[in-house]
Amino acid sequence: MKYEIKLVEDSGDWEEFLKTTTPNIFVQSARYGDFFKELGEDAFMVGIYDGGKMIGGSLVVTTTARRGKFLYLPYGPKLDFSDRELLRQFNDFLVELARKEKADFIRVAPFLEDTEESRQLFRDLGYRSAPMHVLAETTWILDLDEDEETLMKNMRQTTRNLIRRGEREGVEIRVSSDEAAIDRLVELLDETAKRHHFTPFSKKYIQSEFDAFKDTDEVKIFEAYFEGEMVSSAIIFFYGDTAVYRHSASSSKRIKCQPTYFLQWNVIREAKRRGLKHYNFWGIAPEGASKKHPFYGITVFKTGFGGYKKDLLHCQDLPVTKKYWLNWLIETLRRIRRGF
Repeated sequence: MKYEIKLVEDSGDWEEFLKTTTPNIFVQSARYGDFFKELGEDAFMVGIYDGGKMIGGSLVVTTTARRGKFLYLPYGPKLDFSDRELLRQFNDFLVELARKEKADFIRVAPFLEDTEESRQLFRDLGYRSAPMHVLAETTWILDLDEDEETLMKNMRQTTRNLIRRGEREGVEIRVSSDEAAIDRLVELLDETAKRHHFTPFSKKYIQSEFDAFKDTDEVKIFEAYFEGEMVSSAIIFFYGDTAVYRHSASSSKRIKCQPTYFLQWNVIREAKRRGLKHYNFWGIAPEGASKKHPFYGITVFKTGFGGYKKDLLHCQDLPVTKKYWLNWLIETLRRIRRGF
């Protein structure tokens, strides 16, 4: 069967299709494409049509560096992976787009369960495992269909106790969209990064990502204050049926009630108030990871709220030019240095 595959000109058409899929994650939205454009890249919405009806597609963005340029599909594509002919035709379109954009390779990061069948799908098209992940691949997800009492009951006892303690000890939660709140988060993030030995996103990156969504009420900054001081902050995206825990930072001060727990409980309650179905806590360490893994420390925190682990297919790369191998070497060295 021959499908019609073309660029989607109307972002409203893409958003309408995207929100018929589940889960809805903001990194496939047209506004996330706007965020990449703000960073100086380009973005395309590619639709797959059957009889004039959109049945699949992906946001496709460019990423340009000295080591090479590539097309990147964040948690995409969104399509019926059981239809191998559909996937093949879509991939052929991507290859032509990559050549037109003078890209050295294509990188897909589908929100697809990591199974041997999934891996084989992409091997058959010539893809190989990427040197590094881009988005979270071992994720922790909480379904929000239970009432608050049941959600509390399903948490680890320590988590439940710290939430209640935060409330008793007067932790104050403020919700903001102000640029000043971004400044406070970035300042605290620098402190957090030094403490946990990771490289944080730049302020420009965080600000641009936030700005792409803030006028839609789909992103908020949650701040926890204890004794008048801001001690924890998190940027949360509320898109479609899913809330996402995106950026966060916390003070190094020893505070027995650990306000971050109470902050997260308030995020969960807000997601439920909005009628969302899922809360994606983003990345955790994979099973069996050593204590040196960058996500080791936050894994215990996130999993304490209840929920389940979802292992996604690792990023897949399709080389288009020989320059891909320079990128492969650089990213391999970076992965080793960062402890992944």
